[in-house]
Amino acid sequence: MKMFKRATLAGRPSDMVEDTSAIRLRLSAKNGLKSLVCFIALVVIALYVRDSFIRPTLGDVLVVVWLYYFLASLFFMPVNWLVSQVVLIAFAVELGQLLQVAVWLGIESSSPLAVILGATFDWKDLLAYCIGGLLCWWIEKK
Repeated sequence: MKMFKRATLAGRPSDMVEDTSAIRLRLSAKNGLKSLVCFIALVVIALYVRDSFIRPTLGDVLVVVWLYYFLASLFFMPVNWLVSQVVLIAFAVELGQLLQVAVWLGIESSSPLAVILGATFDWKDLLAYCIGGLLCWWIEKK
């Protein structure tokens, strides 16, 4: 369902133009499936991969892609806006690791929430999040 609004030039209506600024609730099976595939890959990486590149780096790239497609499966919004929001969320989680928010909140290190929030800050994670955001943008824009 496309939304249109009237563009005005010199105070009078002209041609109809598509409104791309709206954020609307919308369920997308295609994006939901992409989100599910990314989530399964993340679980497999978390449970079975023990190395110094795939789990920490590729996992961080993939978590941004997963979050993008998860939110895109629920909401319709401009790609640039959604990518920037997902990267900002990832940066906020990393900032929480730097400030040790989980320790402040008294979250046990073995709890699922502590695993999701992470424990150690790494500048390379920020780069991985940006790469994940650029990957989402590139896939959606091509």
